[in-house]
This record gives sequence, C-alpha cells and structure tokens, in this order.
Amino acid sequence: MRDGFDLEGKTFLLTGAAGEIGRAIALVCSKLGAEMIMIDQNPMDDLCAQLKSEGATFRNFQCDVTQRDQVEDICRRAGPVDGCILNAAISPFDDWMADGWDDVFHRVMAVNIKGPINFARALLPGMQARGWGRIVITGAVAGHTGGGMLAATPPHYVISKGGLHTFTRWLARRAGANICVNAIAPGLVETAMNASQPFIPSGAQIIKRKATVDEIAWPVAFLCSPAASFMTGAILDVNGGVYLR
Repeated sequence: MRDGFDLEGKTFLLTGAAGEIGRAIALVCSKLGAEMIMIDQNPMDDLCAQLKSEGATFRNFQCDVTQRDQVEDICRRAGPVDGCILNAAISPFDDWMADGWDDVFHRVMAVNIKGPINFARALLPGMQARGWGRIVITGAVAGHTGGGMLAATPPHYVISKGGLHTFTRWLARRAGANICVNAIAPGLVETAMNASQPFIPSGAQIIKRKATVDEIAWPVAFLCSPAASFMTGAILDVNGGVYLR
C-alpha cells in the first residue's frame, strides 16, 4: 500500500455512474488505483471512453436498481468486490399536491432507498466472508434539514435521504467490525439536475457557492480508503458549512 488513500488492488462497485457525481467518483477512485464496476440504467459511453483513455480498469453494466433480481444477477456477474458506493438517486421536482404525485413518490422511494438496500443485501455477505469491506451511501444535507437550499426541494427526496442516513447507521451496526458503512451528505452541487432550480442563498452558509462534483467525489474516495478504517455509521457532511452540528 502506497499510503492511506491508496485504492490499488481494490474493486469497487458504483451505482449511478452515468450521473455527474457518479462520473466524478469513478474517475477519482480509478485515479487512486481502484478497479471500478459501474452501474447505471443509462448508457455510460463517454465515461467508459475517458476511463479507457486513462488506462483505468473497469467494467460496466446497465441495471434498474429497483429490481432485486437484476441487482443480484449483476452482483453475481461482477464477482467479489471490496466495497460499493451506492450513489444512484432521482429527485423529480414535482408538486406534492398534484394528481399522480403518489406514483412519483413510490418511484423515488424505490430508487433512492430500495436500490441501496438491494445492493447491500447482495454484496454484504461476500464482504463479511472476506473480512473487509466499505459501503458508502450518498445521502444529502436535505436529509438533516428538510431542504431549503432550493426553492422546490421536494418532500419525497428529503424523506428518502433522511431514510438513507438512518439505514447507514442501522447497517453499520450489523455489518461487522471490518466492514465500514458510512454516508456522505452533500449540500447543493453544481449539476445539470439543479441548474433549473432557483438557488436560495443562505446567510448561514460559510462557503458561498455550490460544490463542484470533484468536491463530493474526493470525500467519497476517502471513505472507501484505508484512511477511514476507524469510521463507521458516520454521515460525513460536505455542505459548505450551511449545516453545522
């Protein structure tokens, strides 16, 4: 091992790899030496081309994370992994009073909560058998605060992210001493998904801007690394100081 942040020789499965944050995570972890197994429902051609040009080792699969049978099949095909980064999520900006919103609510819960649970069920036993592992879950500052940084922060997103924080703590207690289970709780990130929504500046936010995707990816890589070996059940806040605790 070169240093505490080295991922050389490790294999990590990443969901939501086609999104902007997922792409940044894949690139950062591969730079640190990890083999990446990338999962998304959408094509990842550009990301794969970039990783190939950089000499990275990777595989990619398309999968609906809400479907347990698909998840388990992908995990079997992927083989043993040292950790997983459960990043896939959606955040439709709809009116919770609108007709049809109940269907949207159920879809958000299926992707944002059931998806990570599906992968944790499929991958945790293998990590336990090998006696080492990392599980990193993408939460959100909105899961702490109830939202507020975007004018249209939807309740289904807030509920799902708060649920993931709780799931992180629950899973950490059951995973085992050498399986570190943590989450990251980003604040507002500069992505296309957020670009159409009005940003509400907060007087409480110390760093007065949105995060870049790399500023989220590097803390995720830290949680995957040997440097985070004494952290489990933690929600790592990366929010520019908008929420302090």
